[in-house]
Amino acid sequence: MIKVVLVRLDGTSGDEFRLAASESLAKLFDSHLVGLILNTLPEPALAESGVSVEFWTRLLQQARERGKELESDLRSRLRAISPSAELRRFDVYAHEQARVASRESRAADVFLALRLSDADKTVELHDVVEEILFESGRHLFLVADQKAFGQGFEHAIIAWNRSREAARAVAEALPYLAKSRAVTVVVIDQGAMSDLPAKEGDELVDYLRHHGISASIHVARGRGLDTSSALLEVIAEQKADLIVMGGYGHSRLREWLLGGVTFNLLRKSPVSLVIAH
Repeated sequence: MIKVVLVRLDGTSGDEFRLAASESLAKLFDSHLVGLILNTLPEPALAESGVSVEFWTRLLQQARERGKELESDLRSRLRAISPSAELRRFDVYAHEQARVASRESRAADVFLALRLSDADKTVELHDVVEEILFESGRHLFLVADQKAFGQGFEHAIIAWNRSREAARAVAEALPYLAKSRAVTVVVIDQGAMSDLPAKEGDELVDYLRHHGISASIHVARGRGLDTSSALLEVIAEQKADLIVMGGYGHSRLREWLLGGVTFNLLRKSPVSLVIAH
């Protein structure tokens, strides 16, 4: 069940996108919506780098005032899109943002964010998204386009490789799959499987059937492509509008520690993405 949706808001143009997606998700699952403001404070180190304590104190006060103004504005906008909504504001230093967001996510069912973008790193905070994925115990719903999904999804595909992470993602995604008109279990055949590739998805199709979800199996031939590229081809061929996959990597990660498929899909998925670790 998806009954509490958490979304980070920051007063930028990205909020229009986040609020629209949050409204769709809240409508789809009749969920309570929680807006999270991580209001950044000036670092105390400024006061140790030649800046006077008085000046740093003034910056601190200004940051808190901006946070109050943002909170007032966003509270009104949240109320306008959902009858069940609340706003939480935390005044934090930059290095605390990821930890606070992950902590708050543990009292929600999902953290909604925009797909990561290397071209514009101001859209979403990479460390916040990655910390939530690996440390919160909750899944992420990453939005890639502005298509409304308040009535459900047309075609969900599951990237399946029998791993713990994939199994966790499927369990977290059951409410989304139940709201999808078609579900396909995708197995990438790179020519190294011990069993016939199609059999890799049989057990998952049976599992989903017990949850009232009808699914089919699609074996995608790698054709020399890496797994993420093969998945992107399947998304386009199958005209999918949702992908479910496990998130691979390490906690306290940097980009070079992320699994290649996770790294690429977090940034390149053309459709909404449910991802869990």
